[in-house]
Amino acid sequence: MLGKSKEAESFLKEMQNTGLKPDQVTYNTMIAAQCREGKTAKALKLLNEMKRSSIKPNLITYNTLIAGLFEAGAVEKAKYLLNEMSSSGFSLTSLTHRKVLEACSQSGRPAVILEIHEWMMSAGLCADITVYNTLVRVLCYHGMTRKAVAVLEEMSGRGIALDTITFNALILGHFKSSHVDNAFATYDQMLRHGVSPNIATFNTLLGGLESAGRIGEAEKVLNEMKKRGIEPSNLTYDILVTGYAKQSNKVEAMRLYCEMVGRGFLPKVSTYNALISDFAKVGMMSQAKELLNEMEKRGVLPTSCTYDILVSGWSKLKNGTEVRKFLKDMKEKGFHPSKGTINFICRAFSKPGMNWEARRLLKRLYQI
Repeated sequence: MLGKSKEAESFLKEMQNTGLKPDQVTYNTMIAAQCREGKTAKALKLLNEMKRSSIKPNLITYNTLIAGLFEAGAVEKAKYLLNEMSSSGFSLTSLTHRKVLEACSQSGRPAVILEIHEWMMSAGLCADITVYNTLVRVLCYHGMTRKAVAVLEEMSGRGIALDTITFNALILGHFKSSHVDNAFATYDQMLRHGVSPNIATFNTLLGGLESAGRIGEAEKVLNEMKKRGIEPSNLTYDILVTGYAKQSNKVEAMRLYCEMVGRGFLPKVSTYNALISDFAKVGMMSQAKELLNEMEKRGVLPTSCTYDILVSGWSKLKNGTEVRKFLKDMKEKGFHPSKGTINFICRAFSKPGMNWEARRLLKRLYQI
């Protein structure tokens, strides 16, 4: 029923018409359905109806509505409900705080995050590590690392010890802002504070290097992991294989791939796509095709992107037979070639007669 507000409304009317009285759970379900579709006015109407029926809203009711209002940008209405919630005997909790800040984040108004946090603190929210970690994480998600650093100073001033979650969030925030050196400086700061890194810390460091095109520096991170006795995870290998494939380091990418599957890990489809793309870029299509067979054998289903890579690769070699085969495979799987792939096919077969053949095939398969 969640997310289907019309069905929810119909169900409520049917209940009322048959003499059944909706209870607290029913109203909470209806309110959640309206909020998920951004229909906060109807959600508030349900709250009022709930009260008129002498059914008391509970913490779930308030958390759902308040988060929905913040997400919709109705800040003042959300604040009013926060006050009502407090006066009804419900304390502001870390769960309410998390839902509110995440809703502010999704609303596209990150500027109000600190304002709402401070307002909730003044309204009686207990400041603990969970509350501050939520704030740091949400700020860093938006790349607001300077403000996040200021929050860390506030935490220290309040005697709240920073933990692994705090530092992991800040490291990720620096990477999101493309401040790679600041991310590693934060890791060093983490160690100085006596906070132990975990696998998420190292995966964040490796992911940041991969995104910055600096996967060649991964060795020092892997050595640090080994020194601390932390084993690589499935995600660790996905990052490394993808990173080296994007840098066209086939030897290292395939070595790590073999090590990965040898340890029983299953690569993501994006990891296979990176490997296939690396071979396709240099015309090594037999190896690319072999990787496609390998991924299917392991139960990893190719995506439209996988086929775009393969079709473009075979087009580059002007191998019409393989292009036709993979376009037909795409069609059977319900995929459609991207605009870039279509243009690539037409450019590749631009010789007299061949361009027409390419267009004819695309028109027959996709009405292009």
